Amino acid sequence: MTGQKTDRSMTKDRADDSTGGLEAPAPRNNGDGQREDKREAIVAAAARVFKERGLEGASMRLIAREAGCTTGAIYPHFGGKESLYAEVLAQSLASLQQAIRDAIAIAPVGSQGRAGIKAFYDYYRAYPLELTLGLYLYQGARPVGLSEELDRSLNCSLQTVFRLIADGLANDGYDDTALRTTNGVAQVVGLLILHQTRRLRLLESNVDEQMTYFLQQL
Repeated sequence: MTGQKTDRSMTKDRADDSTGGLEAPAPRNNGDGQREDKREAIVAAAARVFKERGLEGASMRLIAREAGCTTGAIYPHFGGKESLYAEVLAQSLASLQQAIRDAIAIAPVGSQGRAGIKAFYDYYRAYPLELTLGLYLYQGARPVGLSEELDRSLNCSLQTVFRLIADGLANDGYDDTALRTTNGVAQVVGLLILHQTRRLRLLESNVDEQMTYFLQQL
């Protein structure tokens, strides 16, 4: 939630979303490669801790324990848990952007906006941890401790996601792209929250069927 993802720490071959797909890469021999491997292993560990405890409940000590290193080994890579949280979300949003670009690129004019919204849905449907970690961006609430600079950077990345969908809708000939983009994003996030919290079961409804119906009406 789709196209191929960027090949940073977030790989497309995610067998288990319990880490959000942030997997430690295979060790490399050179010094720079080993440093990057350690950095990505720390990011993957941080994603798991943030999922369980959130930003406020996480600590550098917990992240270090999850990564199998000392807190002192983290600081050369990240200044604190806030910058780690921002990196986790930044990688997720970069991968989401690429998925949307790829979907729109192969869609014919007339269905590019729909393809963009579908890619947005497919991405988070496949990787629900990343939606959980990034939900505050969609809610517009900044977690305590996340600096304005980091928050601004992440929101710029999120705006790029929205712009890609809006551009697809514009290519399809729609004038009300902002309205349709907002409607599409709200529908996706709302449906997935209902699905993840098992509330759709109360309505005896299937999330994929609901999304298909919405896209048909778009």
